[in-house]
Amino acid sequence: MKDCLIVFAKEPEAGKVKTRLQGYLSPDTCVKLYKAFLSDMLELARSIKCSVKVLAYESSVVEPRYLKTIAQDFLFHKQEGRNLGEKMHHAFNFAKRMNCNKIVIIGSDSPNLPLKYIKEAYSRLGKSDIILGPSHDGGYYLIGLKNPCKGIFKGVEWSSKTVLDNTITNASNIGKKISILKKWYDVDDSMGFIRLKSDLKKKKKAAPWTRKLLKI
Repeated sequence: MKDCLIVFAKEPEAGKVKTRLQGYLSPDTCVKLYKAFLSDMLELARSIKCSVKVLAYESSVVEPRYLKTIAQDFLFHKQEGRNLGEKMHHAFNFAKRMNCNKIVIIGSDSPNLPLKYIKEAYSRLGKSDIILGPSHDGGYYLIGLKNPCKGIFKGVEWSSKTVLDNTITNASNIGKKISILKKWYDVDDSMGFIRLKSDLKKKKKAAPWTRKLLKI
């Protein structure tokens, strides 16, 4: 019986990370911001007690050197698939092949995500088949499964406001027991960035790497 936490991430490259913030921030600042987010998410992951920790990476180069430098204590899995659903399904399969029975995926866009939300996901997987952490943009910041289930991603229109609803509908249609966590937010655009800065001023211990970069 093993638990697994998977962090989805990209090799930081100008023009390929935090693209919706470009124009509001410079390309160079977007890369620095993404690196800070990633460092905070990895530290968050390290604070979770589980058997297996995986970095599911996307990279335009064969060797994701930056990621392998900052995440040496993680197993690496190259993202596979034509869309996010297929990539997550492959990642769930990767974890299942290691006999993991509670598998949680988080992204790298919520540097101040409360640790208790991730812990709650593992706790609820004891009684539910799928755990979803809804984000304010209609997607989700976390998804947890006991077993891979490609059907929950069928027909989902990724990067739309219906991602969460589509996934819930799919899961319900195939008889999966669903549990929904509290809402949180991804920092993908200027509004999310402004909210993040405001939140970090209130919570002094959250996201230290991002706080340092933003001088908060």
